[in-house]
Amino acid sequence: MMKPLISTTAGPASRHPGISIIFSLFFLFLSYVSAQEVKPTNQHLEGQLSSGATYVFDMPSNWNGTTLLFSHGHAAGPNNPARNFPRNEKDWLLANGYALIGSSYAKVGWAIEEAVPDQIATLDSFIRQFSKPRHTIAWGSSMGGLITIALMEKFPERIDGGLALCASAGGSVGMMNAALDGAFVFKTLAAPDSNLPILFNSVGEQGKADMAAWKQQLDPAQLTPQGRARIALAATLAQVPPWIDPKIPQPHPKAYVAQQEQLYKGLLGGILLPRDDQEKRAGGNFSWNTGIDYAALVARSGREDFLRALYQQAGLSLDKDLALLANASRIAAEPESVAYMKKNYVPSGNIKKPMLLVQAVADPVTLVEFNGDYAQLVRQAGHPELVRTAYVQRTGHCNFNQAESIAALLTLEQSLARGQWENGDKDSTKVQSLNRLAGSLHLDGAVFIDYHPAPFLRSCSTREPNCPGEPGGLKP
Repeated sequence: MMKPLISTTAGPASRHPGISIIFSLFFLFLSYVSAQEVKPTNQHLEGQLSSGATYVFDMPSNWNGTTLLFSHGHAAGPNNPARNFPRNEKDWLLANGYALIGSSYAKVGWAIEEAVPDQIATLDSFIRQFSKPRHTIAWGSSMGGLITIALMEKFPERIDGGLALCASAGGSVGMMNAALDGAFVFKTLAAPDSNLPILFNSVGEQGKADMAAWKQQLDPAQLTPQGRARIALAATLAQVPPWIDPKIPQPHPKAYVAQQEQLYKGLLGGILLPRDDQEKRAGGNFSWNTGIDYAALVARSGREDFLRALYQQAGLSLDKDLALLANASRIAAEPESVAYMKKNYVPSGNIKKPMLLVQAVADPVTLVEFNGDYAQLVRQAGHPELVRTAYVQRTGHCNFNQAESIAALLTLEQSLARGQWENGDKDSTKVQSLNRLAGSLHLDGAVFIDYHPAPFLRSCSTREPNCPGEPGGLKP
């Protein structure tokens, strides 16, 4: 009988089954180690631009093709690190595939002049080191929200959408004019013989002394009905929100005493905005109230009934105080300084891609009225389909919940494929849609509400040759 060509003699592993098991486990271990070695990880990169600004990139291993270009707010210095997300959204965004980038800007302070080119350079550096994003969304908070608007208006070919959070969307000039109005009204009516500085441009020990001097005039005024009425007028013209304290519920619209108390608490923070860095950059004073009719502003504010009630209680005449303001010496600006600040930055509303502005209803720093003002600018520019606003029932500056910021971002992203916002009942920026989306994230909840802000009283845009009362310009 012929022997088989293939030997059936058992090898060592066959004769010893335990050895076979050991070999199998060993190869499984090697496979596991190999898989761990090739598993992609997120990348964190830091570097420096040619301007001297630093940048930071966080690139997720599962990049979805969308890059979020974050613009941070005002940094007084000396520390000025690069930032690429607002508050606590980083982990969720990376886990869901978003690339996060941002720069420090080459200078601290009101650095819009430096920030806009630095942010574009940051995007360029990201593209060189990785690749061109499918979508680039600009987003930012506070001053960074205004930078986001500038990026949207100046670089429509580079930015696919914009999310402006708690933004200085009224622009540099209008925002500081509103602060001037409040300081001017209080000093003229409640402290006419004082040396209170209306333009708060002092720093260091002098700045502390000036702030203390203001408080020494404000606190006694709050103790009298006459002082309270005039505080309310100053705060109303500065558009200080009538809800400052987060420990209490928002006062009812007819709770005039409670609202006045909140205006008193918020007045100094709303009118003594630091302007020393801005004036240095602009080369002089860029704020004015020449040619401004305060009686007309009161009528536009929607708060005239509130003011008249307080004035009547105090035994004063609102009309007489407004006449005093009309005849008082005014503050003029330097045209060259105004021109600098309008360039860096006063918005035009001329955008080409979808934008969403989100604001708390009672932000004491960046006024809720700014959002409606910018949305109106976009509509005047002929692009109502490109802008939406959303509001959160909260006081405080830029303290959105994580779920609120992310829901706003996802809502904006939904509009990118269409290149514009939905209309009518399908509008994804409606309160129910935003709250439902935020709730589905299972994070920290959301309180989006229906809200319609009053007009911004000191609106100033580049859509008109001269803003109302502007030096050498048109009278209102």
